[in-house]
Amino acid sequence: MKTFCFNLIVLSLSQIFTMTSCEKPDIIVDSSILKTLYDNSHDTLIIDNSKYFLETDLSRNLMPGGPIPTKRRLVALIFLVNADSLPVSSNIMINRLYIINDQLIWTSIPNDSNQPHVPDYKLDKVSIDGPQWETDIYVDVVVEIKNASTGDKYLLIARQQLIQKLE
Repeated sequence: MKTFCFNLIVLSLSQIFTMTSCEKPDIIVDSSILKTLYDNSHDTLIIDNSKYFLETDLSRNLMPGGPIPTKRRLVALIFLVNADSLPVSSNIMINRLYIINDQLIWTSIPNDSNQPHVPDYKLDKVSIDGPQWETDIYVDVVVEIKNASTGDKYLLIARQQLIQKLE
């Protein structure tokens, strides 16, 4: 029953994400989604007897550009980390990313990262073209994780993550 309720919540969030995805970046203000994300997210998860947590690297590149104006949007590099330093199961996927700045929620479908030398015990993803929020502020980062072998979905949170300024 608990998995069914969670799947219903995730389905509702996915439908809202789809309906609001006409703009770029996808920023929503919805207190019910915010409550759902906070109520169902965990700081650590145990999946297939392994303990996982989330690491983030959030930044905006504010380097002076050349003659062509550069959009200086938020970039979110995220890592699902196996706390036991064992390889992340190939059945585990990161489906969606939510970054929460007060009442604002940026939603994204993260892509594979091209980071070199990421160890096997970390699954890395990246989302670009985020909002142009201020730097040196703290946000909460939530990822939706799916276990392909069981179909179970989970929400994992990293609280108070700094958006850094790259200069």
